[in-house]
Amino acid sequence: MQAESLTLSGRWPDDLRGVFYRNMPARHERGGTRYRHWFDGDGMVQAFRIENGRISHLGRFVETRKYAAERAAGRLLVPAFGTRLSGMQPITSPDQMNVANTSVIRHGDDLLALWEGGSAWAIDPDTLRTRGPVVWRDDLAGLPFSAHPRRDSDGSLWNFGIAGNQSLILYHVAADGRLKRAAALPVADLPFVHDFAITERHLVFLLPPLLLAMERLIEGASVLDSYVWQPDRPMRALVIAKNDWSRQRWYELPAGFLFHIGNAWEEPGGTIHLDYLRFADAAVLTEHFRALMRGGAVRHDYAQPARVTLHASGKAAQAVLPGRSEFPAIDPRHNGRRQRYLVVVEASGKLERPGFNALRRIDLDRETEQIHRFGDEVMLEEHVVVPKSATAEDGDSWLLGTVLDTAAGVTRLTLFDAARLADGPVAEAALPYPLPLGFHGHFVRA
Repeated sequence: MQAESLTLSGRWPDDLRGVFYRNMPARHERGGTRYRHWFDGDGMVQAFRIENGRISHLGRFVETRKYAAERAAGRLLVPAFGTRLSGMQPITSPDQMNVANTSVIRHGDDLLALWEGGSAWAIDPDTLRTRGPVVWRDDLAGLPFSAHPRRDSDGSLWNFGIAGNQSLILYHVAADGRLKRAAALPVADLPFVHDFAITERHLVFLLPPLLLAMERLIEGASVLDSYVWQPDRPMRALVIAKNDWSRQRWYELPAGFLFHIGNAWEEPGGTIHLDYLRFADAAVLTEHFRALMRGGAVRHDYAQPARVTLHASGKAAQAVLPGRSEFPAIDPRHNGRRQRYLVVVEASGKLERPGFNALRRIDLDRETEQIHRFGDEVMLEEHVVVPKSATAEDGDSWLLGTVLDTAAGVTRLTLFDAARLADGPVAEAALPYPLPLGFHGHFVRA
């Protein structure tokens, strides 16, 4: 999938040069058999190259072991997160199901295509050709490396993986791509965890009461069908010291579910503040994305922005804000530090279909917001925050992302001036074709 020159409109800034990468589940059936869940599709990485007044597009599948074997066979062979059919191979490890379809990040010499249940897959950042799975250390081969690593102020990456329901794997990777440290921590009753946060001194996890019943998995259920929502149990928060992984603090919050955390930061005295997108329950994962794949009517629940305070004393508080939101984004320079703005995609007005039709920027200090609404025929995807310069203030940034125009049948790359979001896109670039709806992106300056 390639387009040498997209159709441009508006004014693209001369100093905005680089590559915007995105990842997405792009193949949802093979040999006449369709996956049962949106999260199961084979990953395809997209590259929008912005340079010299021109924007090109390249898309290529990540050739994981699963993808290569099933392409050769012409049919589905291996179970997926939400699909386990009669005749499929037995599950021998999470990495066996790896579709590398969730997010992408440039680190060291590689572009990493990520899926939370298995290895990171290294991709050539120019050609998008697959290099192979990343083995951080021999004893870590094939273990989960989540789709939401967090970059620290020194350029290093923090990440985690969930192995079964009793082992939390922590990773710290140097800026040059070398593993600094990794270890598996015993944690009882580990649930489905998609994201986490860092502060200057801590790692922070929110653990919803969506718990893995191993007996279901052993009896032949899919991984998704082996999770059980337990609303009578609280959401737990786990705080781990960066410099001593044995130093841990636990908190309890009302039961709720989440995919994504915006950011976290801490006061000198140890109190931690965190923003995340809160669902009332896990039905969006366990039911709604399945209904979407069946092509039937879908009742789509939305998350609300929520602000959590984890006091050094051991008490926790939560405030839930209005909205129907997802895909939080911040200025990446403020990751783990206090930031003023949070950007989310929004289901605005009386939108009656799944997905999002608006982009919203929340001023957390002043408790104000800006919003731009597209027409209901436009399906909005995640937009990342791109600072206008290395020294730009928080808020002096571009918002860059994609939209699927269902009326025109094309995908467009859209650019907003964050400070004037309500004015609409300052520039767009239209592809000559539509792209599958995806998850997460990453911009790398030239």
